[in-house]
Amino acid sequence: MLFIAEGKIAEPIGAAEHAVAAAWLGPMVDSGFLQSGYLDAAGQRIVMILAAPDRVEIDERLGDLPVVREQKVSFTVSRVTALRFT
Repeated sequence: MLFIAEGKIAEPIGAAEHAVAAAWLGPMVDSGFLQSGYLDAAGQRIVMILAAPDRVEIDERLGDLPVVREQKVSFTVSRVTALRFT
């Protein structure tokens, strides 16, 4: 199943944290969990398209992210029910 995770950045994410993020983004892409993503630093948000068998796995994997544990980013997750191609 596909999910959209919309993250709100509560605190600015510095250069050191970008390097840490790369350490968890790579494995998420490699495993097929993270399909695509977008960081809007000016708008203080992150959008990710995620694939998992169920919502429980999404919640667990997002909850394990350092930026979530440190309450720097919070996510709202929605299941994708349709895709529109133009």
